[in-house]
Amino acid sequence: MIKESKIKDLIYGKVANLLIPELERYDFKYLKSKRYFLRQEKNFHQVITLYNPYSPIYFDEDTERVYLQFNISYQIEIPDYEKWYLEKLESKPGSLVRSPVLTSQVELFQEDFKDDNFYTPSASQKFKKYVTNSLASARNNKVYIIPLDELLRNQLPVLISKISDDSDILKIFEKREHPLQHTYLLIYGGYTDLSNEQLDKIYRNNLDTIEDKLKLSDINVGGAIQNLETFIKIAQNVSQRSYINPYKRGIHKLTSQKENFVFSEILNFLEILRFDISQYEINNCEINAMGDIFLLVNKQRIIKINGNGDIVFEKEIETKKGFEKIYWDVPSGVITETLDFYVNNYIVTNDNRFIELPLPIEKLKNKKLQKSVITELAYWQKEEKYILLYRHSFLTFDRMGIWEKTFDTGKSICRQIIIEKEWIITQIGDTEIQVLDFNGNEVGLYDFGLGNTSFEFSHNYKYLICFGYSTKSQFYNLTNGEKNTLWAHPTFIRGYIEKLYNDIHHNFGMTKAGFSPDDTYIVGGADHGKYVAWTLPGLERIELIPKLEVIEKLEPVVIHSNGTQGSTDKIIKPELITLDKHTFLKNRNNKILNIIFPAEGDVFLTVIGNKLILSWDGAFHNLTCTEIIGKIEYHSQKYLTQRSKSELIIYKQK
Repeated sequence: MIKESKIKDLIYGKVANLLIPELERYDFKYLKSKRYFLRQEKNFHQVITLYNPYSPIYFDEDTERVYLQFNISYQIEIPDYEKWYLEKLESKPGSLVRSPVLTSQVELFQEDFKDDNFYTPSASQKFKKYVTNSLASARNNKVYIIPLDELLRNQLPVLISKISDDSDILKIFEKREHPLQHTYLLIYGGYTDLSNEQLDKIYRNNLDTIEDKLKLSDINVGGAIQNLETFIKIAQNVSQRSYINPYKRGIHKLTSQKENFVFSEILNFLEILRFDISQYEINNCEINAMGDIFLLVNKQRIIKINGNGDIVFEKEIETKKGFEKIYWDVPSGVITETLDFYVNNYIVTNDNRFIELPLPIEKLKNKKLQKSVITELAYWQKEEKYILLYRHSFLTFDRMGIWEKTFDTGKSICRQIIIEKEWIITQIGDTEIQVLDFNGNEVGLYDFGLGNTSFEFSHNYKYLICFGYSTKSQFYNLTNGEKNTLWAHPTFIRGYIEKLYNDIHHNFGMTKAGFSPDDTYIVGGADHGKYVAWTLPGLERIELIPKLEVIEKLEPVVIHSNGTQGSTDKIIKPELITLDKHTFLKNRNNKILNIIFPAEGDVFLTVIGNKLILSWDGAFHNLTCTEIIGKIEYHSQKYLTQRSKSELIIYKQK
């Protein structure tokens, strides 16, 4: 097979060289390092790009000739507009135009190749290539291949004419795909009347959306009000337009319904607070040992509520210039050895002071925005310093949030702070966990299977487990360096996959795992609803089997298929299977989302989806099954929260 690097060399060499004379006639220059053609007209950058389609090598059996297929398209950029947009909206604008794609081909000859341009694929590579080519052939059959002469003589001039025609702000706006697309481009271009008209439409659309949602329910209106708030802020920033938000949001304390969770004779959680959160999207919820509640709302507002249910602190977090807005999971928690909360690089202290730990400014190329999400934050009480992990560095700050020192780990990514041991855990590539002390000295290095990027240390730091995508999870005894394998799914047992999971094609990795508080056993949850435990130090593997009445509550899997007789549904219910004198739970669904070890009693909880909590004793017997609505989390060794779209309920361990 031909190496991918050689195909790219042919596209950006042989093909580009054929186009250079034609495009130079229209003042396009080939930027070899960037692999595209560029022409500047006033404030517009007109870019013609080359790229290869799926399965670019084509052999014509009739003529016995080999061809390389390639695509040509264009894009229009306005660098000054991109800078303006980045400054005003703190993000990058979308594509200005949708370009037509031209597909052509050039004939390849023996002299185009050298011996090292080819490789012998493995059986796995052959299979993947066969599947890719099969899919690509179906796509390519629908694509018209323009003869090369026709492309150079007629199609390129037409394409360039379209580029020139599209290089106009009003025409870009007129050709928009969506009614309000490119409104901000009008503002940049100085088309005030038209842009104001569009802003007014956006405002009215937001109001109409909110009213439509309110007619149905209050529960799903929070996101629409958030969109309105965001629009009003942007409109005031980029134009002279000012709008009013007639909808006020808030979190409201509700009357307690005195619910409780009874997981065993000695493990009981009682409801102490209940809130209406229907107008907000709650991203993170934390509770400290005093019962104070800390919420991250809509990825940008932080709210602190005291143990009586009163809001005592509220603040909007602004994205710093040059940083990406937060669109994904953000780390938060109670800071070690304190009652303070943190979310990302912001701290709200026990006495409600707000501290920002400034992130280092990086020099980025190609107008990229800097990542804004940290990995973890902790307080080093012995030295009275904050420690923050950010990408490849760990930073220290004094108690006032003033930066003191940065240590760069090089290529390894910082993953976790362990204050008790004064360790920083980093990840090197896709296969190694590295333990460093706070001075950057290596304490240990542990390899893991590809995809096993999740890890947990035992509470006494004698053991380490690495788990994730791979069927094999790694177990390390850190006292003697011994390494073992944990099999969440015992796929090594003959007939295991065939009898339990022969109709699926996903992996059998372990997605959740944790050590018991006394470090006498490990509990794990794997793909396809596998519940398992291992005793320590012997690593005896134990299947966690729910009661029969609990198995009946687990959701079945429905497989839809279409045949000559029409569509059919195959329902696969969870059931017990005996194999090699062992009992297994065949469970295609119902994965463990969370494993909770309460502070008192030899009982642990497994949260199954957002619907059930199963409790187990230390002998691995299923005690109870409790139905839930929403997300369950455990906090500060005594609080449990249940969070749905409409309510947040706080329970305290009795």
